[in-house]
Amino acid sequence: MKKIFLIIALFFAATTINAQVPSDGAVIKKVRERYKTGKIILNGATTRKELIKGVWHYYYWRHFTVTAKSAEGLTGKMTGAVIYEKFGNRYSFKNYATGEMSVGGMAKPNSAELKKYLYANLQDFLGGAYSDIVGEMPKITIPVNTKFNWGSPEQVTFNVKVVYSRKISYTEVEKAEHTYETMLFRKGTSGQWNRVLADDIEGKKKVISKKKYTSTEIDTMKNLSDIDNEQAASAAISSMPKVEEAPVFKSDKQLFYYIHDKLMASAPQEAKAYLYKVLAKRSFENGLVVKGYVQMWLDKIIDNLGAFQSTYCQYPIIKEEQEGAISFYDKDKSKSIRYRGVQEDGTWKLKEVSYYVPSQDAINRLTGKVGNCTEKPNLEVKEKITYTIGAIVDVKFSNGTFAAEVYKKDTSFDNRYYVKLLEGGRGYWVTDDTMNPSTAKKEVSKKENAVTKEVTKTITDFKVGDHVGINTRSGVMNGTIIKATGSNYLIKLDESGYQDMWVKKAHLTKL
Repeated sequence: MKKIFLIIALFFAATTINAQVPSDGAVIKKVRERYKTGKIILNGATTRKELIKGVWHYYYWRHFTVTAKSAEGLTGKMTGAVIYEKFGNRYSFKNYATGEMSVGGMAKPNSAELKKYLYANLQDFLGGAYSDIVGEMPKITIPVNTKFNWGSPEQVTFNVKVVYSRKISYTEVEKAEHTYETMLFRKGTSGQWNRVLADDIEGKKKVISKKKYTSTEIDTMKNLSDIDNEQAASAAISSMPKVEEAPVFKSDKQLFYYIHDKLMASAPQEAKAYLYKVLAKRSFENGLVVKGYVQMWLDKIIDNLGAFQSTYCQYPIIKEEQEGAISFYDKDKSKSIRYRGVQEDGTWKLKEVSYYVPSQDAINRLTGKVGNCTEKPNLEVKEKITYTIGAIVDVKFSNGTFAAEVYKKDTSFDNRYYVKLLEGGRGYWVTDDTMNPSTAKKEVSKKENAVTKEVTKTITDFKVGDHVGINTRSGVMNGTIIKATGSNYLIKLDESGYQDMWVKKAHLTKL
């Protein structure tokens, strides 16, 4: 039995060793089947093996070169191989392999045109480096002795020198000359270049300089992508319809009702222009470039503006409101839109619009509906006045308006004061929305006049820590000097509830 197995093994070994490879004539015939014209030169052979699903497959590659000449005098050359797979003691044709192609006799391309195309397509040309390049525009040079290798009349490969500065860390910028192997494509033998592939050749970089910066300085450097985005944003803004400048908003509600009204009454591009006029600074990341999340909600409301206008009132019912935000119900109070704002540079600016896009059924149901709408609200903002201790004011009560003197200011709420009526002296806590400056004058008693004269006569020197009396229109108040500046003194009053006050020397007396 062992002898039989040995004979079988020797038989298979003999077939493996003695398998007949295709003849040169058979190979040339196979090449001619694919390439009808041109001179065929056989270049040699290689054998290869590949393990596929646990079984070894053996291949025979016969290499060749085909050269041909066109009527225009161009010489084309292509390398390749005919691939055969071994089965038993013979090889069978499997496939063709295509190698390099080149064309001789092509005219040298115009370097100026090549550079113009590369500058116009810098991002495709430079690839990943594009977003790290800062400072000056990259300088592209095609050396005079550059070799142009034509793979076909529609594709050429050559080397390009490029100098640029690039962020290489959070604190360092490197300026270097790079060599890019560049391949350009076109349609037809005289068409315009329309595609570029390029690789920065490793090992050919020449560093010119390196410079250190702070991480903050690095962050503020604009790269080529930033500049592109700014230009695109500027172009987009320039293409928008010209609309009026937004007014100065004294309250958040003025902003919210203003922009809601503009969205309800404008075409999409006009509405977008109005939104850009009131966007907060924090909505932008580089000049005019809108941040990604802001662009999302902007697009959402603009792309669905018709649906919004069909489902909301011009003056909708308020769902909820708080400082810096308001939500409006749609016409059947099933959905709402939310506006958020922020105070900025003496006005209010828009921070975000949260909008839920209605279904088509909702649009059909609410279009033309007039229910759940309100009247235009009063958005007037009363100018805030801060009243000082001793100020005379007119206070509005349920039974009329009366003149009073401010005695205290609430330390917890800046809109609340304690006042005493000039007639009768009765005191009340009131809020500033019931108060207005008064033209009334408080009558000063003879006793108070006498105190004033006495204080005037006894003017003396004072220092920090002195316990003093202060002459006011309401009488004498006591306190302690806690700070002195020239003839002015900061007094901490003995009676609680009063703020510290500055008093001139002439109105003080030592106790």
